[in-house]
Amino acid sequence: MTLLDLRGSVRITAALHRRVLWVALAVVLLASIALPAGRWYVHSLAEDLAATGCEVENTVPGCGIQVRGFLSRSLYVNKMFLFVAIAVNALPLLLGAFVAGPLIGREFESGTFRFQWTQSVSPARWLAARMAAPIAAVLLVLSAFVTLKASIWRDTLDTWYPIQWYDIPVYGAIGPVAVGYALLGIAVGALAGLLIGRTLPAMAAAAVVVGAVMAALVALRPWFWPAAYGPPHDGFNWVLSGQLDSPRLRFHPESHFWPLQLVETGILLTLAAVATLAAFMFLRRRHG
Repeated sequence: MTLLDLRGSVRITAALHRRVLWVALAVVLLASIALPAGRWYVHSLAEDLAATGCEVENTVPGCGIQVRGFLSRSLYVNKMFLFVAIAVNALPLLLGAFVAGPLIGREFESGTFRFQWTQSVSPARWLAARMAAPIAAVLLVLSAFVTLKASIWRDTLDTWYPIQWYDIPVYGAIGPVAVGYALLGIAVGALAGLLIGRTLPAMAAAAVVVGAVMAALVALRPWFWPAAYGPPHDGFNWVLSGQLDSPRLRFHPESHFWPLQLVETGILLTLAAVATLAAFMFLRRRHG
């Protein structure tokens, strides 16, 4: 299998599913425009409020309408950020279902894979091409989008509605775990599509497995890095147990964000590699 052959197979795969790819790209571009626009809007609102002489901290008679308007609109932008974060967290489920069903399961269900395998396309190259297109999209597009979202999240810390880094949807959208979960979704989807070979059951199985892994890792996340004990000094801290003024308070300070992210990403990449290897081994044993 040469790189040139693989590129040709990837182009064919992309052409077959170009509508889905264009829709996904349009959604990402829309979100990439909306998030910076929301950040600019909040800054503009703050400047307009300051120009009126009103302050949120010390609201005086005659400023109530302006302050309420500023806070309500700022809250709308905060909610938009959270909705986009939820969409990023749902992406692994969608990728797993897409790869398992339309990308692989449908070809086994219809038998079209046999025609391609008789056209000098080996089963391994066929599977590699189907996985290469979504993997390339995740590594290029999602990585850039997560970096943008992390930058905008940092700006929210100076607003009246700061977004906590440890909130489940936010944590999964502002660091490398977002890419790790997406790659896991692709790998599990490929394995489910090969094992089941039918579109809808493969999609359901991939979504259930990826969802179960996500739930398990979210539950285990606080233990991916040793927590700190004692009263937190400053910053946005993830309190796990105890009272804020207790010397035995157990928490993760904001400085633990990257260690937690990297440990979880390592677990995800390992699981994705195992699922990918299992998919190629199964394909080789059954159709090699």
